[in-house]
Parts: sequence; C-alpha cells; structure tokens
Amino acid sequence: MQKPTRIHLISHLKVTNDRAEEAKDFLKTEGYLNSKYLPIKEDNFVLWPLVVEAVPFKGEIVRCKGIKYVKQSRDYRSNLDDEIRDIAPRSFDIFGEIAIIKLVEDLRDYEKEIAEALLLSHTNIKTVCLDSGVQGEFRLRNLKLIGGVNNFISIHKENGMEFEADISKVYFSPRLATERERLSLLVQEGEFVLDAFAGVAPFSITLAKKGCRLLSLDSNPEAKKWALKNFSINSISTNQYNFYNSKFEEFDFKSEKFDRIIMNNPTNCLPFLEKALTLIVKGGIIHFYNICPKDEKFSIMNYINSSYECIGKREVHAYSPSSSLFAFDIRRNLI
Repeated sequence: MQKPTRIHLISHLKVTNDRAEEAKDFLKTEGYLNSKYLPIKEDNFVLWPLVVEAVPFKGEIVRCKGIKYVKQSRDYRSNLDDEIRDIAPRSFDIFGEIAIIKLVEDLRDYEKEIAEALLLSHTNIKTVCLDSGVQGEFRLRNLKLIGGVNNFISIHKENGMEFEADISKVYFSPRLATERERLSLLVQEGEFVLDAFAGVAPFSITLAKKGCRLLSLDSNPEAKKWALKNFSINSISTNQYNFYNSKFEEFDFKSEKFDRIIMNNPTNCLPFLEKALTLIVKGGIIHFYNICPKDEKFSIMNYINSSYECIGKREVHAYSPSSSLFAFDIRRNLI
C-alpha cells in the first residue's frame, strides 16, 4: 500500500495540460524527471518534479513542496512505540472488517495504541477486538472492543464463498479456511457428512456445495440462524441439509452412519471421539481437530483401537508458544 506524504521543497516544471505528456517524455528521456515524487495537478496545469533546478523546456519553474509516496508497512507493529513493538503479537485473526487480537497481560495497558496501529495499517479493518479466549458451552470468544466501530457483525470471504456472523454470539474460526478447502477436495458427491460442532456451518456449506448430504449439530440457537442465512447468501440448496440445535453427545442418531465426520471442537473434542468412532461407516473418515503440544508427545493412537488407523496428521496453525491445532484424519478399516 502506498501513502502520499508531503515533504521538503523541490523544483517542478509547470506546463499546461495539453503539453503534459510531451513534457513528461522529454524529462524522462533527458533524465530530469524525479521519479521519487508525484506530479501535482492544479486546474489546467501539471507540475512535474525535477532532479535539477531548471530544464530547457518551455514552461514555468516552480519551487514547492513535493509529494512523495512512502511505502506503508502492512505490519501494524511498525506504527508502535519502540517499548512495545518487539513484544506485540505478529499475528491476529481477521473476520471481514473485524480484527481479533490476543494480548499477554503485560500488553493490556497498551490495547488502545495497538488497536490504533492496526486501524492505521489495514484500512479494510473497521473494528478491533481483544480476544481473551474461548469460553462456555457455545465456544464463544470473550471479546472486548478496543478500537474502531462498535460492531461484531461482518462478512468473511474465503474460497469463493461468504460467511456472515455475529462473532460475539457464535463460534467461527477464519484460520480454518485452508482446512475447509482441503476437505472440499477430498469428498465425493453424495457423501453423508456429520458436522458435529458446526457453529455457523462453514464446513457444512463448503461440502454441501460439493454435493454432499449434511447433518449439522450445534447447541447454540444463534448458530442455526446464521448457518441458514449463509446457505442463502451462497445460493446453496438446503434440500439435503439438516441442522439441529443439540449437543453431539445428546443427539439420537438412531441407526444412522456417516461417510465422513467433522469434529471441530479443538479445546474439548477428545471426550466425544469414542462415540464418533461408532458412527462412521467402514472406509469412512473422521476429521478430528485437537490442540496438542508441539513436542509430539500426544498420540491419537492411544484413543482408537485396531479397527481404525490415522492416515494423516497436519499442523493447522499455532495456538500458543508450546501448542498448535492439529488435524487428524482417522479412517475405519474395511475389515
């Protein structure tokens, strides 16, 4: 991004608009044009910035403030004072026009300065929220407005789709966009998929677009409202889609089995894996998301028996200095 800034006095060649291009060509050819500055347009005249005091071209030499483009860093920390620049977090989430940032306790006194730096560096951001972590049954972020407009509703765009939500009332993780795209490349049309902790249903909508049948669960009543709205926003039919406001562990699946199960509840997923294993067809896959230590001490094999195998593990994103969100692909064997 470029930001125009006025600086010290320099010489300009002032010519009429009808001679502007001729003057520009001459100045460039002869090496007189100062390419570090912008031309200035005034009524019927153009002022070309010069690297010399005068040039052999008909026009008026005017000495005035030049306009120089200064490259503006996308790293918001460049706008912070030295005392906090090096300890401010490099990364943050963006949901549409909302920035969501986590701060250690030592930085809480500087939250306003950090919010202002974010707004200055990213003109698309209108709201900055402090995230104190996910809490409660509905997995809601504990958010506090620290800068910009008091608004928690926005539209997130990813993989050619749009998802609208009130992030103060529903769970949504923009960091899983790559995972949603990955799963969309794995599924086959007609698969029956369970989205066990659906939130506003970004996984469900992504896979419904690929022709899958979906059953989505989330105990938050707000989640269903936004999920159905997002199906409409993306012009995707809900004919093969069912959303139930229910906890996964309490839902009566009767005799239903699924080709694929998505378990995106990374802070509290392990207690529900045993039940999920009973709901997958032979050859079916469970996509299990869990926050694990980076030291590789966690093994999903301790939680599944010989009827299942882990066919893939990948680090999705960092969660803390010592832990990350990992995706495990667990397949039920055919035999």
